[in-house]
Amino acid sequence: MLNSKEQARLQELEEAFQLFNQTSVQLSHAYDALQKQVEALQLRLEASDREKREVADRLGRLLKLMPAGVIVLDEANRIIEMNPSAELILGSDAIHRDWDIVVMNAFLSRNDAGELLTHDEKVYQLADAHLDHGNGRILLIQDVTAARDLQSHVSRHQRLDSMGEMAASLAHQIRTPLASALLYVSQLNVVQLDDERRGKFVGKALNSLNHIESLIKDMLQYAKGGKGSKTPLQVDELLRQLSINLETQIKQADAELILKLPKEPLSICGDKDGLLTALQNLVVNALDVVGQGAKIEVRATQLDGARLDLVVSDNGPGIEEDRLQKIFEPFYTSRAKGTGLGLAVVRAIAEAHDGRAWVKSIPGYGSQFGIRLPIN
Repeated sequence: MLNSKEQARLQELEEAFQLFNQTSVQLSHAYDALQKQVEALQLRLEASDREKREVADRLGRLLKLMPAGVIVLDEANRIIEMNPSAELILGSDAIHRDWDIVVMNAFLSRNDAGELLTHDEKVYQLADAHLDHGNGRILLIQDVTAARDLQSHVSRHQRLDSMGEMAASLAHQIRTPLASALLYVSQLNVVQLDDERRGKFVGKALNSLNHIESLIKDMLQYAKGGKGSKTPLQVDELLRQLSINLETQIKQADAELILKLPKEPLSICGDKDGLLTALQNLVVNALDVVGQGAKIEVRATQLDGARLDLVVSDNGPGIEEDRLQKIFEPFYTSRAKGTGLGLAVVRAIAEAHDGRAWVKSIPGYGSQFGIRLPIN
C-alpha cells in the first residue's frame, strides 16, 4: 500500500501524462493545419509559376514578332539582349558589343530630332528607359522612314493645295499694281510732260513693279518650302545686306532702321537669299503696320552655344492674342493689300533651316518677330 507521499507523486505523473497527451493532440492538429496551408500555398505557387511562364512566353513571342527592335544594355553600355528585329537592324554580331560603337558602325548620322540615319537613307527613332536599380538600360528602335516620307508628301500636298488658292489671290493682287504701272509708263511718252512729273511717274511705276516682284518672290519661296542652297554666312554681313536692300523703302516711309549686330562674330549655315527674304518680309510687314515714321530694330542675339535669334521689333500698335495663333498661316492677313503669304514664307524659310519662327506682342507696346536658327 502506497503512502501519501507516493500517492501524491503518482497523481502528479498522471496529470503530467494527461497534459502531455492533450498537448500532443493539439500539436498534431496544428501540424495537420500547417500541412494543409503548405499544400494550399504550394498549389498557389505552382499556379503563379505557370502564370509567370505563360506571361514570359507571351512576352517572348511578342518581342520576336515586334517590328521594332528591343535592346538591353548592361551597366557598361554593352548589348546583352536583343530581339530579332534589332538583329536585322544592327546585325547579329552586335551582341556583347559597346552600344556607341554599334551606333557608329550601323548608322551614318543623327539628325536634330535625335533620329538615326543609315547609309541607305532609312530613318530610325530611338527611345530608352533605365532599368531598376541602375542595372543598365532598355532601348526601343523603330523604322520611321515611311512615316517621315508620308509627312513630307502631306506637307508637299498642302503646299500644292495652297498654291491653288495662292494663284487666285495673286491674280487679284497683281492686277492692281500692274494696271498702275502700265498707266504710269503709258504717260511717259507724252510730249508735254515735264521732268518733275516724269520722275514722279517713273517712281510710282517702279513702286508698282517692286510690289509685283515681292508678290512673285513670296509665291516662289512658299512653293519650294523655303528650301535653298546652304552656305556658311556671317550674321553681321547678312544684317548689313538687309539694311542695303531696304534702304529705298525705309526712306520712302520716313522710317528708321536700327541694326544691333552681335558682339562676337557669329556664323550660320543657310541660304542667303532665303534668309534675306524672310527678314525683309518681317521689316516690310512692320512698315506696313506702323506706317510713316516707323522705328524698327533688327538684332541678332545668341541664346546659347547652339542657337541664335534674328529679331525684328517695331513700335506699332501690337497684335491681339487671338490673332497670334494664326499669324503664320498662309493667306491669313488683316490688311486689305496683303496676300497673307509674307509671314507664311518666313515660317517656311525658318523651318527649312532647321529653325522656327516666333512672335511676341502686347497690344499698345509693339511687336517682336523672330527667326530662331542653329549656329554652326
